[in-house]
Amino acid sequence: MDTIEWDDSLSVNVDLIDEQHKELIKRINAISKAVDSHQSPEVTLNTLSFMSDYTDFHFSTEEKHMKEHNYPAMDLHLAQHKEFKDMVKHMIEDFEEEGPTPALGKSINTYLLNWLIEHIKGIDSKLGEFLKDKPITE
Repeated sequence: MDTIEWDDSLSVNVDLIDEQHKELIKRINAISKAVDSHQSPEVTLNTLSFMSDYTDFHFSTEEKHMKEHNYPAMDLHLAQHKEFKDMVKHMIEDFEEEGPTPALGKSINTYLLNWLIEHIKGIDSKLGEFLKDKPITE
């Protein structure tokens, strides 16, 4: 399956957010590898569960800074975060019901990888531009 490699085109120029994006990429790549290599169901489920938890953590970081600085496109950004969290939840439910199927692997590969790249290069880069001169702490 395809994987994402971090490069400067994925940077939003906010160190905290970039570091979290790198971790998300690492975890999506791990999920894809676990499903593709037919690792034990526990490994795949644990990786998907971690992804869900880490996504919540990362999104709450972005959302905190959007609220603190009155980001004008916050509603659209929050809607995209909800869409992603819902899809990860759905993938976990599918995995629990059906195991590591080829369809799940394809879903991870096409949806998660593509969504994250498009989200970072699109809406997150706009957020980064907005936040670039603002104080950002964890």
